[in-house]
Amino acid sequence: MKKVIFIYYHFPPLLGDWRGLGFVKFLPDFGWQPIVVSASETVNYAKDYNLLRGIPKGIAIHRVGHREVPLRWQWYYQYAREKLRVNFDFPDIYKTWYNPALREARKILQKEKVDLIFTSCSPFTSAFVGMKLQKEFNLPWVCEFRDPWSENDLLNRHLERTLLKPLRSLLKSRIRRAEGKIGRCANKTIVVSWQHKQRLHELHKIEEEKIEVVTNGYDELEFVSLKPFTLYPDKLNITFLGSFYPEFLDIILKFLDVSDEVSNHSAEVIFIGRGAASLENINKNNLTRILHVPKEKALAFALGSDFLLLIMPAFAKWIPMKIYEYLRIGKPVLALVPEDGDATKIIREAKAGFILSYEQEEMKQQLGAIFRQWDQGGFKNFSPQQQYVNQFERRKLAEKLANIFDEIAGKSVLA
Repeated sequence: MKKVIFIYYHFPPLLGDWRGLGFVKFLPDFGWQPIVVSASETVNYAKDYNLLRGIPKGIAIHRVGHREVPLRWQWYYQYAREKLRVNFDFPDIYKTWYNPALREARKILQKEKVDLIFTSCSPFTSAFVGMKLQKEFNLPWVCEFRDPWSENDLLNRHLERTLLKPLRSLLKSRIRRAEGKIGRCANKTIVVSWQHKQRLHELHKIEEEKIEVVTNGYDELEFVSLKPFTLYPDKLNITFLGSFYPEFLDIILKFLDVSDEVSNHSAEVIFIGRGAASLENINKNNLTRILHVPKEKALAFALGSDFLLLIMPAFAKWIPMKIYEYLRIGKPVLALVPEDGDATKIIREAKAGFILSYEQEEMKQQLGAIFRQWDQGGFKNFSPQQQYVNQFERRKLAEKLANIFDEIAGKSVLA
């Protein structure tokens, strides 16, 4: 079996990303044994130790800590950044992980016969570890961008607020140059959306065949024995799973008001997980907050709902990870997402729900028609296009990644 060193900072028990776990779980089925280098459990990041149950036996995981800003100083650090309008971090706030991760990876590569390097960003520090290892050990390197970097809408909005224009321009230029260098040095770049692939190609003139789209997905095993749980049997239940960014709040509040008015107070909007915690100071008659629960319980709530809620601001063109679990759950999606974004493309191609307008009056008309249809039992036999949905199962995505590894490792051997 071939071996791949897997540089993946946000690996369980760190919370919020199941992609790496899915790859590690299924890659051995397709001839690739991952050796993981991840962040230590001691880092200042939310954790879910239930995720550890999903790691297969025999997977070597090297957890590496790094120097962080102490919790008691983080407020002052943030204050200094915003008030002094300076930037301390390149490539990102995880830059102090570079040397510890590089040292650990070197030890592994000196002991093990490894066929390929795989890095996953963000943090973008991981890519610099991979680039250095590629040069030192002359191994093929596949770099994954789970998030855009130079074209990251949220990052760029943050820089607009926190950096003076000359420093902002300098940092953006530095990011763009680094992103282009990564794309040219990596044997293959993986992205999770079609729009990101197109932008990397246009920005850096990277050949399209060097960029592959491997989307996020869902794990079928999580649904095998899942039983639906309806929180409000006498109401219309609309569920939102997971987290959202602060920039989403205004649209969420608009949806809460409109859905309450249109349903005549008979619709309950249920936020589960980190998104619920972000709404702790919001009081709405139709809002239920359920803080972090085991993932299987959150999925059971969603499976017992009538609709699933997807909300993104108009500038956000990326694909939220929750959309794939929504597709597998199979309940109609109410989506406030950009018309020209990849999330809209997926929902329409899967026939998975409704794209709502950001304009309040039009949203009222749309929800009114949808809720009337629900009252008349119109969604009892609802189901998205299953063949389309199946392509996003994590085992199939791992197979696609393994095929990419085979191609790159095979070319390296021939060379």
